Amino acid sequence: MTSIAVALMVAAVQAGSASEAVQRTQEKVRASLIAWVKSEGSARARAREQARKAVAELIDFDALAKATLGNKWEELKPADRKRYTAALRGAMEANYLAKMRKGTASDVARIRTEITGEEPQDGRVVVHTRVHTGEDAAAIDYVMLKGPKGWYAVDVITEGVSLAETYREQVSRILAKKSLNDVIAALDRKRKALEADLDKPLPEAPQK
Repeated sequence: MTSIAVALMVAAVQAGSASEAVQRTQEKVRASLIAWVKSEGSARARAREQARKAVAELIDFDALAKATLGNKWEELKPADRKRYTAALRGAMEANYLAKMRKGTASDVARIRTEITGEEPQDGRVVVHTRVHTGEDAAAIDYVMLKGPKGWYAVDVITEGVSLAETYREQVSRILAKKSLNDVIAALDRKRKALEADLDKPLPEAPQK
């Protein structure tokens, strides 16, 4: 995509819209990932934290936590809701960043999010995007709601697969046989595994 095309695409996104919120956050994530790949030590840790904060600006983890537990949410004590939400957030953030960071070291700098449109749906706004990471591209839709502080995503759908539904199914399977503590432990293991992969150096692009 040429710089002129990118400029025109940015200009077409209406200020204050759900699409603008998605685009703004994706630019922050991209900048943080570039810093992350290039840095080491404490600077690398700071860059990862900035990337996580950027994701948190877009995604409503409280809404996702409630959605993934369904009726079980109402049965939980406030302290357990807080523990579960924190564990889910950690796993989802790491998963989101892992998808954005895939490819080679040079691919990260080439990440581009193209807003392809938005449409109202059941009282929400769905923002359609196409994320280009190096040679690959993926359709990612953000289901957005507007709150007092702006727009937030209450679900992220990647190539037709709902993030909320995926986690709801996984959590339900565990809760059918085990406890909430087991769910939280599984989410923590998932986060740690993803973060371990995220901390590995990206491969360099092959020489042509």
